[in-house]
Amino acid sequence: MRQRLLPGLQGLGFEPLPGTLVAAAADGVFWMLDLDIAPWSTPKRVCFGVSWGVYVPGIHAAMGEFDPVHPSVDTCAVQGRLGEHQGRIEPAWFEVKAQPWPISALADASTARSVLARVAAEVVPIFDLLANPAAVQDHLYEHLEPSRGIPDESELFTISRIAAISVLRGERENAARWLDHLAARSEAAMSPELVATKLATLRQHLIAS
Repeated sequence: MRQRLLPGLQGLGFEPLPGTLVAAAADGVFWMLDLDIAPWSTPKRVCFGVSWGVYVPGIHAAMGEFDPVHPSVDTCAVQGRLGEHQGRIEPAWFEVKAQPWPISALADASTARSVLARVAAEVVPIFDLLANPAAVQDHLYEHLEPSRGIPDESELFTISRIAAISVLRGERENAARWLDHLAARSEAAMSPELVATKLATLRQHLIAS
């Protein structure tokens, strides 16, 4: 199926990239697409979905983490799956069955066309709105869902990425505010000493910027 999809994805401006299916460079970010194989797949019936993400170079180093050698959707600041949208949590799944030739070739081609059509209609417009680090930062802020109690991993992840992008963009005051907010929220879940250690690298980048 990957080989069936590549020509159409290249027509949309994407190119193969190690670590993911394809990627496309925008203004300081990379748009990524990959295939996810469903755990209930069998040798005769493979179900797969399409995941997407927007990768911001340097964001991991700003957080004191290792920059991935081969970025993937899992390392993206913003992630999603084809078919997921407001009001619908379950992503879209596609199916490839083991069938005799030429039925299998026709079925695979039909599935590939369906996937490409939905990527073009549903994912590419999202990418167009996330064309640079500033747009990614705005998206993260708009989708931040703070809680009053102990923060969950998603909240801390989002705040840390907003702060890191502020550092990368040279927004010292904004980055400092988000770092203080991240520290306050993190201390609701762990000791102040551990929080200070975790945020030390990001604060160093802020001072140096």
